Amino acid sequence: MSFILRRIATTKTGKEIVRDQPLDGDSITLGRDAGNAIHVADLAVNPHHATISSADGRHVRIVAQEGLGFDLNGRTLDVADIDSAAGAELRFGGHRLTIAREGEDVILRVERIDELSQASKDVDEARAFSLAGVMPGKRIGAWSFAALVLVAFLIGPIWAWHSYRSVDERPQGYHADQAWLSGPLSSAHASLKNDCQACHVEPFVAVTDKACVGCHTGEHKAMSQAHAGASTAMLLAARAPPGAGGKLLAGFAKAFNKPEGRCVGCHTEHEGAGPMPATPQAFCTDCHDGMAARLTSAGFETRLADAGDFGTSHPDFRPLVRAAPGAKPLRAKLGEAPFADFDGLKFPHDLHLAANGGVARMAASFRGRFDFGKKLECENCHRPEADGVRIAPVKMERDCAMCHSLAFETVGGVTRTLRHGEPDQVVADLYAYYRSTGPARPLQLGGMARRRPGQYAEGQVYNIYFRETAVRPRRAADAVRAVFSKGGACYDCHTIRAPESGSGWRVMPVHQTPRFLQKGWFDHDAHKETACAGCHTAARGSKQASDLLVPGLTQCRTCHVGEGGATLVKVETATASPCAMCHEYHSDGGKPWVPARQRKKPVTAITEPPPAHAYAVSKITGPTRRGLYAVAWRRPALRHADWGG
Repeated sequence: MSFILRRIATTKTGKEIVRDQPLDGDSITLGRDAGNAIHVADLAVNPHHATISSADGRHVRIVAQEGLGFDLNGRTLDVADIDSAAGAELRFGGHRLTIAREGEDVILRVERIDELSQASKDVDEARAFSLAGVMPGKRIGAWSFAALVLVAFLIGPIWAWHSYRSVDERPQGYHADQAWLSGPLSSAHASLKNDCQACHVEPFVAVTDKACVGCHTGEHKAMSQAHAGASTAMLLAARAPPGAGGKLLAGFAKAFNKPEGRCVGCHTEHEGAGPMPATPQAFCTDCHDGMAARLTSAGFETRLADAGDFGTSHPDFRPLVRAAPGAKPLRAKLGEAPFADFDGLKFPHDLHLAANGGVARMAASFRGRFDFGKKLECENCHRPEADGVRIAPVKMERDCAMCHSLAFETVGGVTRTLRHGEPDQVVADLYAYYRSTGPARPLQLGGMARRRPGQYAEGQVYNIYFRETAVRPRRAADAVRAVFSKGGACYDCHTIRAPESGSGWRVMPVHQTPRFLQKGWFDHDAHKETACAGCHTAARGSKQASDLLVPGLTQCRTCHVGEGGATLVKVETATASPCAMCHEYHSDGGKPWVPARQRKKPVTAITEPPPAHAYAVSKITGPTRRGLYAVAWRRPALRHADWGG
């Protein structure tokens, strides 16, 4: 058997709406709690008021559970046994429960006959549990709330803006137009916290570029150098056509007087109190991903390759190189490899980085005076600049002189050296040396040589000295030739040009490229935990200085992935790398962007610049034999409070 719950609802016109619901089981509950099988929303009914059960499918037993009984035929009972075939009517508060039988089923008909009750007085349940009885009506409340919103978020802010329109800095406290703030200002604009009119010049008008360039002068007044020479038609043709969503947003922007291409389109504000967020990668890839085909179809010529996500679709690097000795530096062309960079030097990296050999033995012998190990390392010669961003050019006096000496004479314990970088002065010094000093004692005048007695012997001595003195100036030319020839001090490292008509010995100028990737940014300080050879993989096998050792795209992708983490190779330590990490739009020389975990925390201490003599040579010492002398360097000893971040 089963119970069938039949609920009766009456409309205002007197029409009855009947809904039947089968109830499984031989026992069901009735009460105000929603968990009961028969839910009666009446305060005169207990949460678990009664239990209705049937053992034989015909007779129904009703038992009150929580003290309040029920009415049956005008009497209040706690227990009642009813024959469903005969039927009965019970009352629970303002509801009537009719028990009847249809076939094999027991029908429980529930209908509301009175207003809902609360204890001793009749009152609507919704009114009993709400503030409707003491609050104004819904219509009055809605209009009042609308008026409050209008005053608080429109009239008040407009009044506050107008009141402080001519004030450079507002007083401390809350101002009504702060309700329009979508978030705090970034650290770059924190000083403008109380000067809203510095950017928001006119009410209900988007921030214009004029308000930005009023403070951000210089390069920020124009687009980047790569875009400054492009026509408007070319820039529009490079951009990918927007989708349905993009067209919808563009329509809203146009309707609310927000033109495209403004500064705030990339440099968004009011998004947090930290650094201003980097420009999203989508801003760049909207044009550069698939740009070549779009420009070609529009009739424009471009030499740029398509660039999308760094981890999956980025062209190989095009470093700045000199394709021939003395040539003008040009960016290498895509697809032309291997690259070569002729900077005027002769330098075999493999010889200097070898774990054994003469260079390694000399480095080991200098371990007590210089910061050398058992062999030379990259950082022994390639030193970072003061800011740590790039590597400073190699200097003879600082990085090479401890091994490659130019000393040629010792006078009174002071070592004389040839002038590095001044070939004419080298020639002059050698000629002066051979002209100003006497010849060494000839061998035939040694103590063991046999001489005839008398005036002939005196003449012999005279003739020998006279001959040596006469030929000594010619020895200077031999010495000069030896210095600039194979095996000489200059020839081994530099490209030498022999004397021609009207000119003397010439050394090809050295041009060490300080920055190979002109269109991208690289910070050596951010990679200081990585070994040099980990990126410059070809250095240990390089036999000539013209080998280009700049890492390629493959080396970078071992750590750097795209903005969303996409990559073509397996990466152990992934670093999200959007376009803004390496590329700057305004070309002002600043560092584009770094991840939050790599940003230096702001500190109050500021490092004072060291005096000019702090890194000067303090002394030059060493034995008098050729090729060995030491250079001792001094570093400034800064107090702890002087070290900056």
